[in-house]
Amino acid sequence: MTAGLTHTWEVPSGDGEICSITVGRGIGNAAHLGAESRARVAVLAQPSVKPQADQIAADITASTGGSALVRVMPDGEEAKTLLIVGETYEWLNSIGFTRDDLIVGVGGGALTDVAGFVAATYLRGVDVAYLSTTLLGAVDASIGGKTGVNVNGKNLAGVFRHPGSVVIDLDILDRLPAELRRVGSAEVIKAGFISDLDIVDAYEADGLGVDLERVVPAAIDVKVRTVVADFRESGVRAILNYGHTIGHAIEVAAGISHGDAVSIGMVAAGRIAEEMMGFAGGRRQREILERIGLPIASPRVDMDRLAALLDRDKKRDSEGLRMVLLADFGQPVLKHVDRDMISLGLEAVGLSVR
Repeated sequence: MTAGLTHTWEVPSGDGEICSITVGRGIGNAAHLGAESRARVAVLAQPSVKPQADQIAADITASTGGSALVRVMPDGEEAKTLLIVGETYEWLNSIGFTRDDLIVGVGGGALTDVAGFVAATYLRGVDVAYLSTTLLGAVDASIGGKTGVNVNGKNLAGVFRHPGSVVIDLDILDRLPAELRRVGSAEVIKAGFISDLDIVDAYEADGLGVDLERVVPAAIDVKVRTVVADFRESGVRAILNYGHTIGHAIEVAAGISHGDAVSIGMVAAGRIAEEMMGFAGGRRQREILERIGLPIASPRVDMDRLAALLDRDKKRDSEGLRMVLLADFGQPVLKHVDRDMISLGLEAVGLSVR
């Protein structure tokens, strides 16, 4: 990727919708969010970016003459509940929101998940745009049309529906605190492990100091190509869940960040892949994750709760639990795994099932 370029993708969903994704610098503003000629814009924002959301609302009001109002949502996963969704519906009712209006989600992955779910279900579907302000959200949650809230498990209620546009400002990502950059890197390096060895090489060489202008568009390109091939995850799109099967269960059971959980989940999947697929990259994978500052072992969890979460995993089908494994870097394979293999993966991250 050439420095200083703006990267754009036009992503079809298969049902006529098109999502425009733009990555560049200095684009985190109202002009790129498709708010022109809207009578009303509802800006849903996480608390940490309220000043930015307020500025976007003011710019929309000044440039269009319409009304733009901001609603601050709970932070992180606390926003992804049916209670918060219901309260947001009621707020949209109170401001007279219509099908001709626009929702704008400003924040990280949890915020865009819930903003997208609200938009997909309110009035049977209204337009939505995202300004993704975290690394994890930029390369993962905001891309691909998945929306979701948590119902006794991670993302168990949701719909597939593209936003109209996704805006990712590299200037915003460059200013992220080191902790948000660290946990967000889990989804970037995941894209490398499953599809793009240049991302893997970049993180191996530079760790957390990697050039985001190099790896962010590359990771988004991996996700876009996969989503275009399989929007509703009936086949190849499942490879994007690498590290997520065990990772999601640990995330909920241990109450840790999504990025840390995915890192642990990739280590577990790597160990299972060694056993089932002859994967030879497990050690290199662990070393790269450690270089980034991501965990390779799980905190202590309630093993009964962990087992229950795995039993409710949405990737389970009539044949059992499906996991993404690697035959090699860039060669993901979807396999059914039995309890013995799950136990092997858990033991690899320090969780004894005995």
